Amino acid sequence: MAATAFPALNQRAVAQEEHHATPGASPVAGPRDDGTNLWKVQVGGMDMENQIDLHAFFPEEITINAGDAVHFGFAPMGMPQFHTVTFLSGEALPQLLIPNVVDGTPVASPEGPPQLILNPLVAWTEGRTEYDGTGYANSGLDVFRLEDGPYILTFTTPGTFEYECAVHGIVMKGTVVVQEAGATLPNDVAAYDAMAAEQMAAVIEEGMAAITSLEGTTATPAAESGTWDVTAGAGGLSQARVMRFIPEDLTIKAGDTVRWTNRSDGEPHTVTFLGNEEPPEDVLIEPQASGQPLFIQNMKTFLPSGSPEYDGTAYANSGFIGLPPEVNELFGLVGQSWELTFTAAGEYPYYCILHSGGPEAEGGMNGKIIVEA
Repeated sequence: MAATAFPALNQRAVAQEEHHATPGASPVAGPRDDGTNLWKVQVGGMDMENQIDLHAFFPEEITINAGDAVHFGFAPMGMPQFHTVTFLSGEALPQLLIPNVVDGTPVASPEGPPQLILNPLVAWTEGRTEYDGTGYANSGLDVFRLEDGPYILTFTTPGTFEYECAVHGIVMKGTVVVQEAGATLPNDVAAYDAMAAEQMAAVIEEGMAAITSLEGTTATPAAESGTWDVTAGAGGLSQARVMRFIPEDLTIKAGDTVRWTNRSDGEPHTVTFLGNEEPPEDVLIEPQASGQPLFIQNMKTFLPSGSPEYDGTAYANSGFIGLPPEVNELFGLVGQSWELTFTAAGEYPYYCILHSGGPEAEGGMNGKIIVEA
């Protein structure tokens, strides 16, 4: 599940972009009046032109002194993102989606499986402003952070502290090395800014290499198979997550089959044809009498649905592809690949529900199958 799956939060996304663009909105890194320093780490990033999502912290490692603070700045993207800064102190990472349990009983979804909700332990900040290497410290998801202001954490105890994004921790990890107070620092703010820029450029280069390796690889299928291959997200286990279908447009013959394969480890995608339906909400928001609302995963987008043959008139959805095998087995998901056979001539736009606003949206993860008679 990713943040662009929250259409109801688009207004928050626009406000977030304006917030980042306002002069003086972000704290200024550097020495402070009390002799300590404020440092800056950028959380994530996006090469919009090439649709490469940067799942990394920039710089990936930073050395500071006890008493210093780090401003973890969530990169402005123009849309809600789905990153956290999470220090686990050796504990297990909370699951992103958990069953919705009421009075000890899991709530069933309309489709039958247990209802899944966004884990509040991941979604919301726990409120800590200092970290000594113990306990759980979490920024909460950046899509919810606008009202909370910048996420600044003061490090009070020397040590080496690893952290990660609770959503993308398979690749998105960072380290804060804390020296004794007053120790000589190896780099200043400008040096870390330069290091961050170099690391960001390297991640983008990885993404471009992944795109180049896949472009032009879809050849005419063998006559006996009639199956075409399309990549649904690329990047493997790198920090460069390519949010594209490759190729984006594909021309085939009626009766041919298209197989979409997710080549971005740990980053789910969907292949969704609407037919004559309106785009479904991926996340259903259920207000509560007190406290934060529940964010419920819509099983219509999470699970595969539709006929294995497609004529353009009905909803067809892969469900989430690219989740771990144990999740696939539990919910009946298709794994890394999904196939659909096209029976009627026409042009059929499709999209990833998690990374696009709809099949016709600009700048999102969209594709088109052109079927000739």
